[in-house]
Amino acid sequence: MRGNNTNNVGDIIRKLMKNPKLAEKMDELDALDVWKELIGDNLQKFVVGAKMYKGNLYVKLSSSVLRNELSYKKSELKEQINQKLGKEMVKEIILK
Repeated sequence: MRGNNTNNVGDIIRKLMKNPKLAEKMDELDALDVWKELIGDNLQKFVVGAKMYKGNLYVKLSSSVLRNELSYKKSELKEQINQKLGKEMVKEIILK
């Protein structure tokens, strides 16, 4: 029979969140969620893929017209993402 070593799920999650690599990945997922929220469902359907890598948000788009339009708003979108996250997570947005 197992020992009486039960842990509260909340305690386990708190311990995991202290892991810097896991916390960074969670922040990256939060940044992607904010990106999706900012561009909305109508534009999201043109996003083929989005990922965070070394502080950069890479977004692959199926529409060159949308890529051109968003290129003018990159700095504004970056600022909005970082503001919502409360820290500078996104250094640059790279549209492909």
